[in-house]
Amino acid sequence: MHHPLGAPGAAAAILRYVRDGRKHAGSVTKKILGASGPPAPPLTELRLVPVAVSAWITAAAAIRMPAPAACLAGGAGTAVLLFLLAVIVVRRSGTIRNVAAAVLAPLAVAVLVAAAAGTTLMHRTGGPVQESITGQAVITGEFRALGDARAGTPDRFSGDSRYLVEAQLLSFTHDGMRSSSRTPVLVIGDSAYAGIRLGDSFSTSGPLAATRPGDRMAAVLRTGRAPAHTPAAGLYGMAADLRTNFAERSAGLGRTDAAGLLPGMVLGDRTALPEDLAAAMTDTGLTHLTAVSGANCSYLMAFIFLLARMLRLPRLWAAAAGLAALAAFVLVVRPDPSVLRAAVMGSIGTAAVLTGRGKVPAALLCLCVTVLLAADPWLSGSYAFILSVCATAGLISLGPRFTAALERVLPHPLAVLTAVPLAAQIICAPVLILLQPQVPMYSLPANIAAAPVVPMVTIVGMAAVILASVLPALAFPPLWAAGTGTGWVAAVARFFAEAPGALLPWMSGATGAALMAAVSAVLAGGILLLGGKRAGQPAGERTPPSTGQHGLTCRSKRWLAAGAALLLAGTAFLWWRPGVRAPMTTDWTAAACDVGQGDAMVIRTGPAAAIVIDAGPDPRALDSCLDQLRIDTVDLLVISHVHADHYGGAEATGDGRKMHGLAFSSAETELPRQISSLAAGFGVAPQRLSRGTHGQSGAVQWQVLWPPADKLSVGSGAGMHLTENDASAVLLLQTAGLTFLFAGDIEEDAAMRLLQSTPALRDTRVDVLKVAHHGARNGGAALPAALRPKLALISVGAENTYGHPSRNTLEALEAAGAQIARTDLLGSFTLRTEGNRLVVERLPGS
Repeated sequence: MHHPLGAPGAAAAILRYVRDGRKHAGSVTKKILGASGPPAPPLTELRLVPVAVSAWITAAAAIRMPAPAACLAGGAGTAVLLFLLAVIVVRRSGTIRNVAAAVLAPLAVAVLVAAAAGTTLMHRTGGPVQESITGQAVITGEFRALGDARAGTPDRFSGDSRYLVEAQLLSFTHDGMRSSSRTPVLVIGDSAYAGIRLGDSFSTSGPLAATRPGDRMAAVLRTGRAPAHTPAAGLYGMAADLRTNFAERSAGLGRTDAAGLLPGMVLGDRTALPEDLAAAMTDTGLTHLTAVSGANCSYLMAFIFLLARMLRLPRLWAAAAGLAALAAFVLVVRPDPSVLRAAVMGSIGTAAVLTGRGKVPAALLCLCVTVLLAADPWLSGSYAFILSVCATAGLISLGPRFTAALERVLPHPLAVLTAVPLAAQIICAPVLILLQPQVPMYSLPANIAAAPVVPMVTIVGMAAVILASVLPALAFPPLWAAGTGTGWVAAVARFFAEAPGALLPWMSGATGAALMAAVSAVLAGGILLLGGKRAGQPAGERTPPSTGQHGLTCRSKRWLAAGAALLLAGTAFLWWRPGVRAPMTTDWTAAACDVGQGDAMVIRTGPAAAIVIDAGPDPRALDSCLDQLRIDTVDLLVISHVHADHYGGAEATGDGRKMHGLAFSSAETELPRQISSLAAGFGVAPQRLSRGTHGQSGAVQWQVLWPPADKLSVGSGAGMHLTENDASAVLLLQTAGLTFLFAGDIEEDAAMRLLQSTPALRDTRVDVLKVAHHGARNGGAALPAALRPKLALISVGAENTYGHPSRNTLEALEAAGAQIARTDLLGSFTLRTEGNRLVVERLPGS
């Protein structure tokens, strides 16, 4: 019996096999493998779930402990484990023995994971390197790259490109002493680091800084010098050449979307992906196609295995060929943790087809989770790993049942195409809300439209990868075919991203995730009820006589109607709930826009007008925030100082909005070119701010307290020119009975001089302090201690590489009695008064 691997591909083959435990499901596999045996048992083999959960919880806890504590936990668990073994041996039966036997395997796995985490922590932070990290010492080190360099956020001062390289510190020199190391370090450098690839060796120097507990990298090294770079040889070098040749050939296709997306879909290389296309794929739930996933591994491994069987190779050799192809694929696409995880998880679906055992997927998933967490406990905090496990669990547990249910109303091929993405998305949705509190409304149709070409792009694209290096003259046909497929995916993404209502704002954080979990459960229940039978009912059983045309009983219809009503009610609640729409009407006074690692504050001056203080680094982020606030007129844009994280997004203020004024401060004596360009674009004359400058917009009054007009530091003697940070405009602003102080990025010395030169400031009641320099340590504690604000606003990027805000700053704010509101934790938020209270409310979708 011939079994095609065309669209919908391997996933459809898997679902056809495991669907509802149908007795004929193993026929294809039996003919291919020569297997025989009883029908596949149900897919509810969940005995290993407690083991996987135990491994996950232990890994998440152990990587956040000091190394001795993790080892001690492993030792304590070992003692308990031995005690339980003794109980099992001594007691032949009884409740105590049963309990001991039940917890034995989860506890054994917990001991293994804790010991692995503790040992790894000791190796990566032991010896002289720990002292260097703690003391933020400047070292000269030799590194080996653990992955390709990837683009980071531009430098917040100059706007220049930055690149991040995850590397292992092999040896280093500090104070003339050379030491060896096995420490993973995140190296951040300029464009000179862009060419570093997996396995390359390089040396550089810079200060080491500690990361947060639980971070995969033990330290961060920021460097301003170019690396001494030695490209890798051997297999790593061959893999790098394959990737480079394929990227160059793809660029020659001449179709921007297809050429940019092709390396991503085939090799996970997104460097050429256009930004607007990347955004469109995010907004349509297609981002997973731009990275190598378990599906890619399944397609390739199943294709190689079935090809080998068609050539009449024995099962053992066919399996070996599939595994060898998978290993080579992983090396080319990069064997970092996320790809290794995708390879193992992708093998689960293929294993279900190749082994003919319906109970394998759930048990194998749990086993894979356990093994991977024991080998790499840091995967426990990886969203990529979490989403991979969730998606695979959805395909195993819901995919076959959804297919059977949807076949009642859809043709079989369309039912399969719908069930695959729907099952994965329902399980993944609560996790995705934590990453992006928006719901891509067209994700399902977009995935259905894109699915048919994905297997072809993967398999034909890999053929093009090989031919591009071995026989370049023959590479064009498969390259063109794969490019046609990626062009279709790009067109699907753009079409649905531009459709009305492409994104539904959702509640963020744990509350939003919990609500999404409830909605997903209702949706899953409704689909299962659509099948007119219970999930475990054999396919051959007749539907009860009381069912209707599509197998729906009266009871099922009532449940389905109730579920639909609940779904609509939940959506209405999200759209109209108090405290979310209110900030966009009449009662908010100020807002902090989440623009990543930068500042953007909005002070309301009228129903749809505002003063904007700084613009962050990203125009799209600021534009979205101003749209949500319904601002169509900017009375004044203030650029506190000329660093990219404060002016980079400024063009958004004039995008479809009236712009009335531009003011700035800078340490440069001439008009900065960035300000000149902005002023020309807005058609306004720029105004330089200095102490004494003041103004009024609507009911908002403001005055500038810093910097001095002569741009010299204020002190006892010789003046010293200010740095760009210390030249930040510091504004005192009054509106709606509140007093704000916006401190720009001034550092501790400038803050002290500000207080010395403005004695009246100490006696001013400051309600809200915009904390200087994103909460960095060098912002100092002088302003919080002197002003004792009710509320401190910190505009900072989530998981930024600078360590902002610093623990010292947070402690200083708490000591001053201030409540703290941060954009990295809250997203964009508004501020209003309610009697004598200050009320902070998130914007929808933040």
